Amino acid sequence: MTSSTPTDLFDPEHYEIGKSVGYLLARARSMLSQGVEQELNGMDMTHAQASCLMMLAKGEANTVTDLARELSTDAGSVTRLLSRMEKRGLIERTRRDNDRRVVDLSLTPEGETMVDKLPVVFCNVMRRHFDGFSQEEIDILRSFLLRLIANNRGGSASAVCPLDENENSG
Repeated sequence: MTSSTPTDLFDPEHYEIGKSVGYLLARARSMLSQGVEQELNGMDMTHAQASCLMMLAKGEANTVTDLARELSTDAGSVTRLLSRMEKRGLIERTRRDNDRRVVDLSLTPEGETMVDKLPVVFCNVMRRHFDGFSQEEIDILRSFLLRLIANNRGGSASAVCPLDENENSG
């Protein structure tokens, strides 16, 4: 009987940054973000602003804290981003009566008009970057990414998309 020890999938002795999964994920994210920025060029909007609008529209976030968590950034950055969006008339901020520290965010009619244009932008970018991928390959990649996210949250391998959780909980 032989005993087998698990192989270290991330052995520092064999680490190559150009082949690192983390590095490749970061490069892919950057390329997708740059693609969205290019698509948004004529709309006077950034990828971060577009993401905020989409999250607000879909109910995936409604406070600065929610957006900061979903965008993996700090509340100060989100507040500055929202200030620019508010000046453009895309969002409104309202303090809660029962807790003045909490500011709820909502779309203005101008923001809703912009949101209507954004799915085409995101889909154009995804279509370009996933050219040659089958639906099955995209589904497998999505499932791997969801498992990666679940591992960070201490979740199970049968994770659901964190943004889909809001649909299921309300």
